[in-house]
Amino acid sequence: MSVLIVLTILSIWHGNSRALLDQGIPSTPKLPADEAAYLHQIINQESALRIELEKQITSLQSSVYSFQQEFLAMKTENNIMKGNLSSVQHDVSRLKLENSALLRNISTMKHSAGNTVMFSAYLSTPINNPHVDQTIIFDKTWTNTNNVYNTRSGIFTAPVSGHYLFSLTVTSQSFNTHVNLIYNGKGVVTLIADIHHANYFGRGSLTLIHQMNAGDNIWVSSNDDRIANGILGGNPPLTLFTGHLLNAM
Repeated sequence: MSVLIVLTILSIWHGNSRALLDQGIPSTPKLPADEAAYLHQIINQESALRIELEKQITSLQSSVYSFQQEFLAMKTENNIMKGNLSSVQHDVSRLKLENSALLRNISTMKHSAGNTVMFSAYLSTPINNPHVDQTIIFDKTWTNTNNVYNTRSGIFTAPVSGHYLFSLTVTSQSFNTHVNLIYNGKGVVTLIADIHHANYFGRGSLTLIHQMNAGDNIWVSSNDDRIANGILGGNPPLTLFTGHLLNAM
């Protein structure tokens, strides 16, 4: 019974298949002419868009390359500027050091200028018959910073502590002349203007470096009352007294 059913089904399938073969397999339908043209237009537009897109991509790649080159150039320039900045900073540091040294020099110069002490005085008229311990007053000066030498009292007063250089020249006639350099009331050194022959001039000179404190005094005084013709003065000077500060302490 089962075999009969199977044979019946196979017979029916074979008949239907044969009928289909007799009818033939249907072919793919052709598009109308206007639809084909439209599709061709779409394909052309897509091709044009693709070409334009490729051009834009190429342009963007070129721009990116240009930007990369500019970036590298800017990076190189930045490195150069950093180097220049470092050089400038070095120069600024050097100039600061030089400026500091210059300011110190200016300060030293100002200090030195402020401590400039000097005088140069002379006797304009003779001193006749001076007595012992009489102060020899050099009444005229060429130089006298801040009036450190008093032309009325004949006394030099040190305005600052330091080492001072003094020079003294005394001229006399007929008799030897003895004078002392007095420091704070005590004799430091004696100068003799020696006369070798009667009625001739005698002259004596000395140079001395002496340490003084601010406010100390130094002056010249006679220590001989036998000077009959006195100490000669005049212009050009015959008797003079000078001093200046060598270094402050």
